[in-house]
Amino acid sequence: MNVNQVRRCALYARLSVTKEESVSITRQLRSCRKYAEARGWEVVGEFIDDGVSATASRPEDRKGWTALLSTDGFDAVIIWKVDRLARRVLDFLHADETLQQRGAGLVAVEDPIDMTSPQGRAFAVMLAVFGEMEAEAIRARVRAARAQLLKDGRWVGGGVAYGYRSAANPDGPGRVLVKDAERIRWLTEAVRMALRGGAVNAIAKWLTDAGAPLPGGAKRKAGNVTWNRQTVDQLLRNPILAGMTTHNPGRGKGGKRVDPFAVVRDENGNPVVDESLAVITADEFAQLQHILDSRDSPQARKRSDRKTTSPFLSRVALCDACDVYMCRGTNQQRPIIYCPRCKQTASRTTLDPYLVQRLLSERGGEPLSAATVQYCWEAASADELARREVLLSQLESLRIRRGVVGRYFDEDRVLLRWRAKQLPTGTCQTATADLPL
Repeated sequence: MNVNQVRRCALYARLSVTKEESVSITRQLRSCRKYAEARGWEVVGEFIDDGVSATASRPEDRKGWTALLSTDGFDAVIIWKVDRLARRVLDFLHADETLQQRGAGLVAVEDPIDMTSPQGRAFAVMLAVFGEMEAEAIRARVRAARAQLLKDGRWVGGGVAYGYRSAANPDGPGRVLVKDAERIRWLTEAVRMALRGGAVNAIAKWLTDAGAPLPGGAKRKAGNVTWNRQTVDQLLRNPILAGMTTHNPGRGKGGKRVDPFAVVRDENGNPVVDESLAVITADEFAQLQHILDSRDSPQARKRSDRKTTSPFLSRVALCDACDVYMCRGTNQQRPIIYCPRCKQTASRTTLDPYLVQRLLSERGGEPLSAATVQYCWEAASADELARREVLLSQLESLRIRRGVVGRYFDEDRVLLRWRAKQLPTGTCQTATADLPL
């Protein structure tokens, strides 16, 4: 790309935290517009990813960047700085390669990069390296600060476990956790029921029938208190029950389940216990985890209690956080897919129709087995395995990332990529016995 010949360009801006005024989306776009205006370039579109971390997401997985790549008619993409596009070197190089393949180049307002020469490309890679180093330095500072707070017995922020609340630290700055007088009795009884052999579903029903207050932000149905199995299971796995604190209170990275035994320990390797927060002993907590784990697998249920679900998405969708296939199952008698590691779920009631709509609208006219995707789909009729084969013939990847618990269907959770070039795969037969399930 010769920057002196560019006439049409697209603008891209990204921000992790919207309160960062120094690099706000508005400021980034304003600087990019001025850059384009000074060179007489025509702006054909502006694309943003607000509240999106460059460390936690690749450019191709972001809604704004994906929309930019689906637009035609530009010769360059203007960004404010290299780290607005990526904070990992490989992510930056992959994004730049994607632009080069379509004959476009990358321009940064604050970073004087020229991607047309080997020297310029080397300088751009160096900037990406420094961006990655800066991101790692930030993570190191955050980890160090968190470790010191935990060592001092202070609350590090985030969600507060059910049965507890944060209060001013009586011995110094910051805040600490204390028992919540209104909810701790419900938590204590739920734990005792579980230790006596009570099923998680039974405990959830008891909490619902007794009108126990829900955790903050939990969903209510028709004005009534409704507990579910997942909520109760999370409460019973929190090491705070024994007065212990995890290294990273709350959910793990990408929503992965926190290891209940990965807790803060002293110099001798023993868990640090705050007796004022405990409702059971450490031994009882270990016993409780053993009870829960022995019932955790759906296969542990009686066959008569299992509900058959559609194989349409069997071994098709990957959990974006764990990189493992999501399994089919049910939640409160509704079909879902779930990650066997981090336990995130996605409702099949809304996910399946969404995928079908996109398949037929975006790929329906693609050739498949001397016909089209649309024809093969309709020929499959109600054969879920045959329809699964049609979907797989068009898919490059399907990943599901964790969303906010209790929200309705969020299409941003679905990371869907079609195959770049359709190749003949299979036939439009309804018999698909050879498919891997």
